[in-house]
Amino acid sequence: MTVGLDVRSERERVARACRPGQPVPDFVYSSDEDALWSRIFATLRAMHEQLGCADYRCAARLVRLPADRVPQMNEVSRTLRSLTGFELAPVIGSQPGRLFYGPMADNILHATPDVRPVTEQAFSPDPDVIHELVGHAVILADPEFAELYRCFGRAANQATSDEARTAIARLFWFTLEVGLVTERGHPRAYGAAILSSVTEMESFVNADLREFRVEDILASRIDDRICQPVLFVADSVSRMMTEVKGFLRTSVEN
Repeated sequence: MTVGLDVRSERERVARACRPGQPVPDFVYSSDEDALWSRIFATLRAMHEQLGCADYRCAARLVRLPADRVPQMNEVSRTLRSLTGFELAPVIGSQPGRLFYGPMADNILHATPDVRPVTEQAFSPDPDVIHELVGHAVILADPEFAELYRCFGRAANQATSDEARTAIARLFWFTLEVGLVTERGHPRAYGAAILSSVTEMESFVNADLREFRVEDILASRIDDRICQPVLFVADSVSRMMTEVKGFLRTSVEN
C-alpha cells in the first residue's frame, strides 16, 4: 500500500490548524487506507467477541465504528460527547506526558488521525487512528471508564514531581493501554494497545500474566516497541478501578 505524501501532508496541515474548541475537521483518507482499516477492523472485531472484556463489547455496540472505511474523528467525537461528554482532539504524533494526560480531566482525548503503514498492520509501535478509535475511543463510551480517564487527567495536572508523573504514566500503561481482567475464568482485554493490535490480541494469553497489584505495576518496566511481555490481570473491572483511583488520589496528596 502506498499513500501519497500529499494525503499525509494534508492531514498534518488540517490537524495542526485545528484549535481547542473548534469542530473536529474531516480528514482525507486514500482508498488503500480505507481498505487497510477494513481488513484490520474485521479481524479485530471478531477477536474482540472472544477476547475483549464485556464492558468493551457493550461500548463497541454503542459507538458502532464503520467497517468499510476509516471513521472520521468528528463523527466518533459526536457519539462520545452524547454518551460520556468526551471529545477527540486531533494531533500529529505522540503527545508527551502532561500534554496527553492533562486534557483528559476536561473530557478531551488527543488522538492522531494518521494511519499505520501496511507493514505494521498487525502490530504498530506508534499510535495511529486504529489505535485511537478502536482502542481508546470505544472504551470512552463507557461512563465508568470515561471517569477513570478523567482521574488520570486530574492526577497528571496536579502532580508536582517527576516521580509522581512517572508513576501515573506507568499505571496508565498497564491499565488503559495493556490492561486485562478475568471474566468467566479467562483473561480478557480492556487496554487500548491490546484491543487495537491483531498481534497483541493473538499473544496476550501467552504473556507472563500476573495478579493485579499497583505496587508491582509501579516496579515494572514499559517497552512499547514490542508486545508487552508482562501483563497484570485484575479479578474485576470494579476492583481495578477502585485501586487505581485510590492510588491516583494518594499520589497527588503526597
